[in-house]
Amino acid sequence: MPPSAAGWAVISTVFPAAFPIIMLVPSSLRPLARHAAQDLARHTGRTILLVLLSVVLFATSFAAISYHDLQSQVNRIDVNNLLGTDRPTRADADTGGEAVADSYAGRAVNILVMGTDTRAGANNIDGADGSEDVAVARSDTAMILHVSADRSRIEVVSIPRDTLLDIPKCMQADGTESHAQDDTMFNTAFSNGAGENSSPEAVAAGAACTIKTVEQLTGIFIDEYMVVDFSGLSTMVDALGGVQVYVEEDIYDPDHTGLELEAGCYHMDGLTAVQYARVRYGVGYDGSDLNRIGRQQNLMAAMLRTAQQKNLLTSATDLYSFARSALATLTTSPGIGELTTLAGLAQSIASIGMDNVRFVTMPVAPAPSDPDNRVVPSWEAEAVWDALINDTPVPDESVTVQGDGGVPSDSASTDAPGSADGSTDEGTPEEDAQVGAPPTEDPAAACYNLQH
Repeated sequence: MPPSAAGWAVISTVFPAAFPIIMLVPSSLRPLARHAAQDLARHTGRTILLVLLSVVLFATSFAAISYHDLQSQVNRIDVNNLLGTDRPTRADADTGGEAVADSYAGRAVNILVMGTDTRAGANNIDGADGSEDVAVARSDTAMILHVSADRSRIEVVSIPRDTLLDIPKCMQADGTESHAQDDTMFNTAFSNGAGENSSPEAVAAGAACTIKTVEQLTGIFIDEYMVVDFSGLSTMVDALGGVQVYVEEDIYDPDHTGLELEAGCYHMDGLTAVQYARVRYGVGYDGSDLNRIGRQQNLMAAMLRTAQQKNLLTSATDLYSFARSALATLTTSPGIGELTTLAGLAQSIASIGMDNVRFVTMPVAPAPSDPDNRVVPSWEAEAVWDALINDTPVPDESVTVQGDGGVPSDSASTDAPGSADGSTDEGTPEEDAQVGAPPTEDPAAACYNLQH
């Protein structure tokens, strides 16, 4: 049973310094112009970070029974035995001899955050490998979250899954070893480690192979990892009561996701939201990951907007339900998977303002072997890796996000939302999603301001 609202008094008593983390989000989530791609990436990465930290602060502030219940939802698996000894150098700590709550104090921290799903049977909704009998774990998203040693800034660098690079040999959960591969898609690293199943041990092995690949690519020591089951987003969205999403272009994908939406405003349930985030075919000019990243960012931003509109952080029952749903999707390394450890890190970065939080995409160039669908790290990427290794700010140059992920400006509109199953108020996605007066220059702003 969820704890009572009285537990919120405990939060302000136990973790008063942690609240600035939540306050990193502006009090009013004013939508941004679509052309501001870097702001969009910053907004989306902030969403992921704040959702996780909010869940952590909630979990670590309640009675022991609630804490242990929520902690038990997280799969914590040590992968050090799968990584070997040929790794980059870990950053040294300099704590000045002071005892601190942050167990990483005095050194920079690099956390590899991965988003995955399985592709089997009905869950294989975007044409990836999988069958009715085999659940193949795939990595859809990967980002390096770097916290500076002095806790003055945070950098998050996303690595597109369609990047072609070299993947080292990796140990799988069953003890077998995969072969090293050259010029291979980045997300193959996860499946090489996981093998043909999606058990927690396989997911951890997939994370280990991805860590080895990232360390080989960047020369950066990865301290911790966190894997979020992408399909778990469905449960999280439903726990929020659905989310308001503006679809910027028509989607017609009956063969893979089954998603058919006209451009417009929709109130999406969990299943529709995940289909929208996964869809690659029947939308845009190509099926590249750079375009899908935009839609995933759009969904993440919608989740945070919905949480704020519902004032989720003041409702113990609703937040408990959301926290349980979110934590059940996590597989982590033992350190970062301990909620008190993550809470300590959260407190240490509480004073970092958004001017010192940077979200970028790894600089890329078209792959010579497949310039229309694949990318390779460009020479500018080396400057990004050097900055993280030396714990200095990442250079200004970055690859911006493309696709149906723009967060619009504050224009008024009278668009009507669609229903939670992806249809409009008129009942079918084939019908025009716009109703009433003609839309203004940016019809999405009103969509995001609608209350449900």
